[in-house]
Amino acid sequence: MRFFLLLAAVLIAAPASAEIPQIKFYAGAQGAWYDNASLPSDFELGGTAKASLQKHLSLVGSSFYGINESYLRGSAGVRYTVAQDATDDPNRSDFSIGIGAQYNVSSEPEIRPEEWTGDVSVGWRPWPADMPALILVGQSSYGFTSEKVNAILGIRVELGGVQ
Repeated sequence: MRFFLLLAAVLIAAPASAEIPQIKFYAGAQGAWYDNASLPSDFELGGTAKASLQKHLSLVGSSFYGINESYLRGSAGVRYTVAQDATDDPNRSDFSIGIGAQYNVSSEPEIRPEEWTGDVSVGWRPWPADMPALILVGQSSYGFTSEKVNAILGIRVELGGVQ
C-alpha cells in the first residue's frame, strides 16, 4: 500500500507533458554483495525496466534470480537521474548517476530482506559508438528496516523500448 501512495505522490508531482513516457527494457547479469561479504555473495541473472515520467524522474523495476542461493527477488520504485554529458538527458546519456527508493520483495527474505531501500546507482556506456546497448552498472542500497547495505556490479544490455 505504501508503494502505491508513493507512486501516486510522484505522479502528481511530475509536471504534465504532451509526450508519452518512454519505457526501456534491459537484460543483465551481476555480482551481488550483501552481509558485508568480501567476495560476491551471489551472482544474479535477470532484467530491469524504466519508465520515464519526465526528463530526470523515472519509475524503475527489476527481477533477478540468485544462482548460488536459488532465490528470486524483485523491486519497484522511483529514481531521479542526473546525466553527465553534453545532452544532459538520462535517456541518451553515456554516464549517469541516480538516487532513488525502491520496495524489494524476495522468495528468501532471510537472504534478501523485503523492505524499502534507498539507493544510489551509476550507469556507464564504455563504447557508445560501437556497442551503444552495453551498459556497466553499479548500485548500493541501504535497507531502512534491516539497516543492511547491499551492492551490485553488473552489465546490462538494452533490449529496446516503447514510446
